[in-house]
Amino acid sequence: MDGRQFDALDMLGVMSFLLGVENLMENRQQSAQNDVGAANDKQASYLLSEIGKRLDRQDRTLESILKKLERLEGRVNGDTV
Repeated sequence: MDGRQFDALDMLGVMSFLLGVENLMENRQQSAQNDVGAANDKQASYLLSEIGKRLDRQDRTLESILKKLERLEGRVNGDTV
């Protein structure tokens, strides 16, 4: 009887160890995914910022073109601008 109890305890110990290893591997995989996610978030933030800057420059350029066209239209129509 004592031999069987010891075997059962050994089996539980091995199963517990295997479960711990599996948990460790899953935690490492999740950590790697979190690192990739954080890197993606950082890159997306950078790209959005750069796109915003580019759109701001384009807005200023379009406003300048529009003002020049309005002045040109005023000259054609005989208005003084």
